[in-house]
Amino acid sequence: MTRLFAPLRAALAVLAFLAAVGLAAAQDADPAKAIDGARAELDRIEARLTDQNLSDDDLAALRQRIEPMTTALGTAVSQLAPQLAAADARLAQIGAKPKDGEPAESAEVSKERDAQTAQRQQIDDAIKRGKLLQVEVSQVGDQITERRRALLANRLFVQARSLLDPWLWTDVVGEAPRDAASIGALGGEISAQVSRNLRPTAIATVAAAVVVALLLLFPIRTWTANFGEKLVVRQAPRSRLRRSATALFRLVATTLAPLLAALCIYWAVQGVGWLPSRAEPLALVLVRSAAFLGFAHGMSKALLAPGRPTWRLVELSDAAVDQVKNQPLIVASVFVLGRILDVFNGTVGASLATSIATSGVFAALNAATFALAIHRLRAAQRLEDRGRTGEATDEGDRHPLLFLVRLAALVAIGIVLVAVAIGYVPLALFLANQVIWVTAVVWLAYVLLVVINDFFTTALSSETRLGRSVSDGLGVRASTVEQVGVLLSGLARLTVLAVAALLIAAPWGLGSTDLFGWLRTPLTGFQLGGITISVTGILSAVLLVVAGFALTHAAQRWLDRDLLPKTRLDEGLKASINTGVGYLGSIVVIVLALAYLGFSLDRLAIVAGALSVGIGFGLQAVISNFVSGIIMLAERPVKIGDWVVIGSDQGNVRRISVRSTEIELFDRSTLIVPNSDFITKSVKNVTHGAPNGRVAIELTVSSAVDPEQVRRIAVETAKAHSSVLSFPEPQLLFTALGKADNSFMLYCNVPSPRQAASVKSDLNFALVRAFGAAGVALAGPAAPDMALAIDRVAEALGEGGGRLLAKPHDASDAPPGAAAEPAAGRPVG
Repeated sequence: MTRLFAPLRAALAVLAFLAAVGLAAAQDADPAKAIDGARAELDRIEARLTDQNLSDDDLAALRQRIEPMTTALGTAVSQLAPQLAAADARLAQIGAKPKDGEPAESAEVSKERDAQTAQRQQIDDAIKRGKLLQVEVSQVGDQITERRRALLANRLFVQARSLLDPWLWTDVVGEAPRDAASIGALGGEISAQVSRNLRPTAIATVAAAVVVALLLLFPIRTWTANFGEKLVVRQAPRSRLRRSATALFRLVATTLAPLLAALCIYWAVQGVGWLPSRAEPLALVLVRSAAFLGFAHGMSKALLAPGRPTWRLVELSDAAVDQVKNQPLIVASVFVLGRILDVFNGTVGASLATSIATSGVFAALNAATFALAIHRLRAAQRLEDRGRTGEATDEGDRHPLLFLVRLAALVAIGIVLVAVAIGYVPLALFLANQVIWVTAVVWLAYVLLVVINDFFTTALSSETRLGRSVSDGLGVRASTVEQVGVLLSGLARLTVLAVAALLIAAPWGLGSTDLFGWLRTPLTGFQLGGITISVTGILSAVLLVVAGFALTHAAQRWLDRDLLPKTRLDEGLKASINTGVGYLGSIVVIVLALAYLGFSLDRLAIVAGALSVGIGFGLQAVISNFVSGIIMLAERPVKIGDWVVIGSDQGNVRRISVRSTEIELFDRSTLIVPNSDFITKSVKNVTHGAPNGRVAIELTVSSAVDPEQVRRIAVETAKAHSSVLSFPEPQLLFTALGKADNSFMLYCNVPSPRQAASVKSDLNFALVRAFGAAGVALAGPAAPDMALAIDRVAEALGEGGGRLLAKPHDASDAPPGAAAEPAAGRPVG
């Protein structure tokens, strides 16, 4: 029954471990004294271990004293390491002794060197003693663990008498009178103790305790459970959290009610002096039994929720729940009754045969009741399968994990029955108790996992008031809060699984100190190439990087919002300064983090040399783009906001990062260009030089039009536009002289190249209107009127038609070699 309070012992062990860590961290005044104190403590533990009759509890207490020493030694060695490095630095500054033939040094320098050397030797000796002592402490801890395991094996694998042995029951019957006398003696002792302290105040105290216990068991338990359910329904959002939180509340209330009731009676009976010291173990096991029975009943209500299918944590129908709802309490009742009788036998000093028979019978009963529970659970699964598919199937058995769990339980039950039959009663009782204990821990862990998952994923959801409050209070997006909730849920569930594993392994001789010993190595660190690698160091470096990046981003925001807007720098230079500060801060933070981890500059140089080949071949393009980005920020051939042309694409530079540059094209799409292209290729920067833009318009006018009139109209039209600069003023150049047409080029300037296209369009419209109003046709003479042309052809034909018909055809006008055409009206012979 002592295993039932393993969670409490584990929690105390956690607190002791954390306290040891805190004390070790506080012992920074003199690490050498901490090492000497650990040496003395280890000597006392080794002297105690010479006793070969130590019990498991004694060994567990000694094991608890090992872990604080390990933590203190690790802290002391880590504190001495910087002192040794400082001593080496001082000796390096003083320098070595002069060689023969070199100028002698002063007596003060020689004295200081000797003092520093002696101090360094003391520190070095302390570090060596501390490291050696760490090894010894680890070996002693392993020795204690092995002795506990050997003690457990010796206790379990001692063959007693089989329950099938008839002589065992003969001895039980034969020893019955003596056992009855022992029971009577215990009863008489209790009666005498009560008689000696039978006072009115004692009676009133015990009666009040009984009344309080009855109130706790019935009305208060029911009221508390109902109140908790109403509170959860009122406060929790409409989600799975209501169901899981209600289940947890009912489990806690149902467990605490019998525990507190039993404690009230126990404290009252002990307080008035009615409980003999010999009966205290029996009273304590009764209190624990009440707590375990309450836990089993509460677990049944939490998981199965009989009669309330919507509040059920497991997906079972009412018919399936009816099959298994009483099994937890039946198994727990048989278990606690066996534990009570075991302690009772020890209290009254029962005979060996009676003790063996009692332990064997209840080991078999525990196995039988657990097997019955498995059978009823399987029947409930068949009902569920029949309800879903119309026929019973073995779908549940096909689940690998469920199959393995059921198989392991059945194998353990079989071993228990066989062990009872062949006489290994201690082994049978231990295994039977562990099956029930593991089941209780697993179901408790399951409930906690469900509650934790529902709490973090539901309570921190954007759909709940708490999630929105956290999001608004921290100033982050709701999706970020949900992601944090998922991460916290994972960490909390991992912690629950670790504690559950510790509780399951505790009865097998694996204590919390062993677990913390395993965890201590990655936490406190191990040496690798002169560098201490530890989880705490890595986490500290990560926190340093996060804090450094946060400060860098804060500095960038301050520059972007407060300082740079008040300067006269152009936007591109502001962006370059802001980006440069980000690069500089990131480099400084990374260097500081590496230095915190123990990477000095010489080690970084070695690592860089080892990676140079890989960087040269695999990361050449990345390094080239990074260096090009630094050059762009320094020389600023292209800056944010520039209008650039790369090949057939052109647009505005929006962002210059470490590896690439983002260009927003005029169709609103984004072009990502590696930074090396801006350094190694030809890039047209339209806005890099003077800020003014130039507009050029080609004009073609008939040669009959006066060129001076053309210049006057064009220049006046250009000057009339509001965006055309007066200086340099617009000008018209006579570019080509033709027989029919003359060509001109109109040039004018605008404030920005980005205005050139729109101003050119406006001027085109204005020039067409201006030349049209002046009667000047652009692009050559106007096209002839087709109707007028036809009339003129008709008139020409009318005037010369008769002469054309009277005049004989001159064959000389025909092309050479062509036959002469006969005259009109003359028949062709």
